[in-house]
Amino acid sequence: MIFPIELDEVTEVILKRVMMHKKEWNDMKKRMQLSFILFLLSLALFGLYMYQTIVIPHRPSIERMMMALIDDEHTFWFAVFVGSLAWLAFFYKKKSEKAEQDFHALRCEFIQKSNELLQERAWEKRHVLYEWMKKTYDISLYHENK
Repeated sequence: MIFPIELDEVTEVILKRVMMHKKEWNDMKKRMQLSFILFLLSLALFGLYMYQTIVIPHRPSIERMMMALIDDEHTFWFAVFVGSLAWLAFFYKKKSEKAEQDFHALRCEFIQKSNELLQERAWEKRHVLYEWMKKTYDISLYHENK
């Protein structure tokens, strides 16, 4: 038993699923943040590369800059790489939002049905469980709002 009070099997399973969804949401948030940081870093490096290889050597003529841009194969692959990181950040943002919705839906369902799930002894000591969940897993079971 990992919980601070005695719970029936159904309640334990539901609370474990809530904890699992919270962990999944946190993992997706971390992946989204990391991919966004990598995107911004690669975008800055791409801008620096463009400035050094296209703008500075061909400054007097926009036409020569455009020709150099078209002729440089590295620019294309660098742009594909930066675009891929942008797509990855967007992908993880969507996954993070989905994981957050799933977590909050399950948490709210537990809150709504807690008086049915927690038996008489557990209902009297629910504040111990709620405090433990808040402190240990940062999951609030007091109110439905975030």
